[in-house]
Order: sequence, then C-alpha cells, then structure tokens
Amino acid sequence: MSAADLSIEEVNDFSRIEGHIVELLQRAFAGQTPAVHVLTAAELADVKEAGQRVPAIHVITDGFDPQPEPDPRLLRLVHRWYVVAAVRNVADQRTGAAARRAAGPLLARAMSALLAEKLPGAAKPMTAARAPRGTFSAGYFYLPSAWTVETVFRKQI
Repeated sequence: MSAADLSIEEVNDFSRIEGHIVELLQRAFAGQTPAVHVLTAAELADVKEAGQRVPAIHVITDGFDPQPEPDPRLLRLVHRWYVVAAVRNVADQRTGAAARRAAGPLLARAMSALLAEKLPGAAKPMTAARAPRGTFSAGYFYLPSAWTVETVFRKQI
C-alpha cells in the first residue's frame, strides 16, 4: 500500500508505524524455535525483568524530529525506533560471550527484515541509524539497533 492509497487521516497517523514494524518482525520470526516474541513498549511497561519472555525483539519508539520543509502546509518528520534483541543466557556471565552469541543472529534477522522497507505512509524506506551500545543485566543481554522512518504530515484544509 502506498501513501497515495491512504486517506489524509491515515497518512497523518504516524502511530501506525509501530504496527507495521511489528508485523514485519513477526513475519521474519514466524516458525522459529524457540519462539521469538515481538514486544512493544506498551507490552513491556509493567513486566519485571526476571519475568520477561525471551528470546524477544523489543520495538520502542524514541519520538520524532521535525525537519526543514519549504511547503508550510507540510511537516516532515523523522521518527526514530529502537529494535532490540533481548536474550537470557547465564552460561558465561563473567564475559557475556554466550549471551552476545545468542543475541547477534537474532538482531541480524530483525535488521534484515527492516532494511530498506518502505512502510505504508512513509516518505522513504527505513534507514539504519546510530544505535546505543548493548547492555547486560542479571543474565539478560539487550542488543539494540536504531532505525529512522520519514513521514510527511499534511495540513488538512
């Protein structure tokens, strides 16, 4: 579906981005054993770390930045999303090597699913961005990637 197929309300509703990213990731991990859970920030909000489902891919928004746009009826927005591989592996907690080995292929599959994807309503394909470093916590390892999605918000007349 292209932007031309969407109503102005749908084009302006950038909250839809999350659902499209989740759908791409769910398709990428369908049938994996063990199951890979694709979880949003809302699904993770009240989950204690020790109770979370892993392996997982977390999809988290980091908001958007307005960009220069010569047409005053348009607002160009660059949205930033984090897609994070979350694993638990206590086999080698001192170095974290086992957890990193588990998270790497998981994130690689997620990144492959997102690379160059043009989401419905987006102005350009998804682009990889600078991501924060991975973190360890109580046997869990979180390996993030960052993505930008550009949309164009249109003034309704």
